[in-house]
Amino acid sequence: MSNKFFKKDSEYFTLHDIYDTNGMLLLRKGQKVTSKTKARLDNIGIIKFEKSNDDVDDNKGDVLAPILKELGEKIHIRDNNILKKPYETLNTLLFESKGEPWWIYINALSNYEEWIYTHSINVAMISIMIAVEIGYSDEDLRILGLGALMHDVGMLFVPKSIIEKKTTLTDNEMEVIRRHCEFGMSSLERFNLPQEYIDIIMQHHERLDGSGYPYGLKGDEICRNARVVMVANAIDAITSYRPYRPPYEMNTAIEMLRSEEEKYPQDIITLLEEILK
Repeated sequence: MSNKFFKKDSEYFTLHDIYDTNGMLLLRKGQKVTSKTKARLDNIGIIKFEKSNDDVDDNKGDVLAPILKELGEKIHIRDNNILKKPYETLNTLLFESKGEPWWIYINALSNYEEWIYTHSINVAMISIMIAVEIGYSDEDLRILGLGALMHDVGMLFVPKSIIEKKTTLTDNEMEVIRRHCEFGMSSLERFNLPQEYIDIIMQHHERLDGSGYPYGLKGDEICRNARVVMVANAIDAITSYRPYRPPYEMNTAIEMLRSEEEKYPQDIITLLEEILK
């Protein structure tokens, strides 16, 4: 094993912050390294730097850092340690996934409409943050995180004229928006992704009372991962700028979901409130 890693028990961790040849942060010091990550590192050129400051929001070259800083401010995260595990999980997922054929859709999101890409990162972070408190295993966190990251890939197939519209959508335009779940599933079908990812893509707009879309699922018909992403998606959407309205404050977002207890899992909302105290 090279001097990039150290072994603790049966697992490997990074000895340093690891950057690529362009100075982009790949992995943070002390981050757990999977066999897939080690294999990918062996196939690319890297430069190692040691940093004295391990704060999430102080990493030059880290593409996640500015997004996470804004997320932390907007949902009122007082302790950056809350973001450490979600950050490490998502950072590893981004690093490992760039060689996958379906990565073209994640990459395309950032070029198609920046706020959708930022929203996807935020939803993945909030989802992982909640799941850590629930007690997900590392593997389950990875599945949830990747599914959350891909939850809106179907928006690539919604015309920008609809996405950027500043006035009320027509019924036909709303129907196109509602089909983004199906667009996402259809675009990813050829990659034979695990069903857990597809369930998140298809179910994150379902609601407990059956009023959601596309299937009108109720209660336990909605998988656990999709219920977590449902809340994370709603929280980030409500607290973010949209072409047709300004962002709401976090406490307003919580109140809105509380007022629709028949639609949203209140246990997950309570857990999120506890995390942010």
